[in-house]
Amino acid sequence: MIKTAYRQSSPVSPAGLAFASALLLGTSPLAFAANIDAPSRIERVTLYPDGAVITRSFTLDLAAGSHEIRLSDLPASLDPASLKVEGGADAKVLISAVDVQPQPKNPQKLAENATRLKTLKEARERLQDKLDASEGRKAMILRLAQPQEGKEARLLDVEGWIKASEAVGKGLQAVNEEMRGLRNALARLDEESAALQPPADEAMPEPLRRVVLAVEAGANTKASLTLTYRVEGASWQPVYEARLETRGAKPALEITRRALVQQKTGEDWADIALRLSTLAVARGTAAPPLSGERIGFDEPPRPMPMARIEVQQKADMAMRQAAPFAVEEPGAPVEATPYQAEFVVPGRISLPSGEGEKNLRLAQESIEPRLTLKTVPVLDPTAYLEAGFTLKTDAPLLAGEVSLTRDGAFIGKANVEQAAPGAPIRLGFGADDRISIKRVPVSREGKEPNLLGSTRSDEVRFRVDVTNLHGFPVEISILERQPVSEEQLITVERLPDMTKPDLETVEDQRGVFAWLATLKPQEMKRFTNAYRLRWPQGKTTRITPLP
Repeated sequence: MIKTAYRQSSPVSPAGLAFASALLLGTSPLAFAANIDAPSRIERVTLYPDGAVITRSFTLDLAAGSHEIRLSDLPASLDPASLKVEGGADAKVLISAVDVQPQPKNPQKLAENATRLKTLKEARERLQDKLDASEGRKAMILRLAQPQEGKEARLLDVEGWIKASEAVGKGLQAVNEEMRGLRNALARLDEESAALQPPADEAMPEPLRRVVLAVEAGANTKASLTLTYRVEGASWQPVYEARLETRGAKPALEITRRALVQQKTGEDWADIALRLSTLAVARGTAAPPLSGERIGFDEPPRPMPMARIEVQQKADMAMRQAAPFAVEEPGAPVEATPYQAEFVVPGRISLPSGEGEKNLRLAQESIEPRLTLKTVPVLDPTAYLEAGFTLKTDAPLLAGEVSLTRDGAFIGKANVEQAAPGAPIRLGFGADDRISIKRVPVSREGKEPNLLGSTRSDEVRFRVDVTNLHGFPVEISILERQPVSEEQLITVERLPDMTKPDLETVEDQRGVFAWLATLKPQEMKRFTNAYRLRWPQGKTTRITPLP
């Protein structure tokens, strides 16, 4: 079988490319042996966090000569620059051009719809006439059922009243049944008319496209081809389930990766092979250019002539437009490369366009985590359980939402940041009520300057008591803070009775330090935060959050 391939990557227009190819072949670009409407089906989809690549397959019996092959009903978001045609045939087949065109409306179908709408309108008018007649008969029956007055009034015996009431009842029942059937028939006609002619206030569907291939077959042959293209309107996002079990001899953590898949491309994905890639195709292809900076004195701007103002406004607008902005479910095997990973969804799935999200299970991993505790008494005197671990899979952990379960109880949701394979990860699993945290102020002493001095000072002391009420030892980190001075005339110094921190800076946050401790069962440890502030007399200090 002879292989053939064509990729739309040249800036030359498809029409010009077709003309040039036709000249090389010695044929006219507009003369084709046959125009072929090729039915195709979506065979596989590679879905990215911000787009999708679609692969359609189709088979053709080609006679020798030139042909125009048309693939219709393609989405409007199709990227013409991403088109790629590949395949094989028993004889030589040359694809000389690939063109993307707006798909023309089907005139035959429009004419059929117009004829059908006219027929439905006439049928509705006939049904409406019958309904009006039935309503008139019902009104007459109701008038006859009313007692008569004046000269026309006459008395009926009991047997006459019974016969009259039976006649009125039967007449009303018959006419009501007839009217009910007519109304149902009118409703069905209205539904069919609405399907053929949507209301004007509804949003019109996006126009479809079609791809036209200019093909030259050297001999009669059967060709099997695929068309690949990129579309917008499809995405997937990772979600996770983290189940921590602490009731066994050793803690166990089970991490389940899931994917929420949605697509609004305008074409239905039916019985397809699906891959999920971690590569964000719309993020960009290269780092943005970085220009240097200069520093100078801040001077008021000089008045600028109106012509120069217009030129500058246009230049600023161009720069803004060009600047980049900042039952057991089966798992999906992962295929990793140095720069991306793809999850291969097992089996084949269907996902119609615009019908919500589909939740897919990708992978599951069991881990023995390292459990520690963390507390920030200045904000919350509670110890929280944390599980530290690393994933062994080759796929990166993308940023997403994680549902947290501890010992079978759902405790909430959190967000996990993106992490490379093998990078350390920490997840919080709720409060530990058997750790007692108390943070109390010990003293605060302000001193005014003496006769020879001009500096004020303020000494601050806090005490943090941590008690382990478990029957086993625990590791805990206690986060505290001290003010950071960015003014030369304000100094912050630690006092001798302060407990020395084990970590001077926590997660690159200035002014935040941590004490690390291992507490035996029923053990209590005390930590002291003590510091002195100095500043000139006559000045007032204010503490604000660091950026």
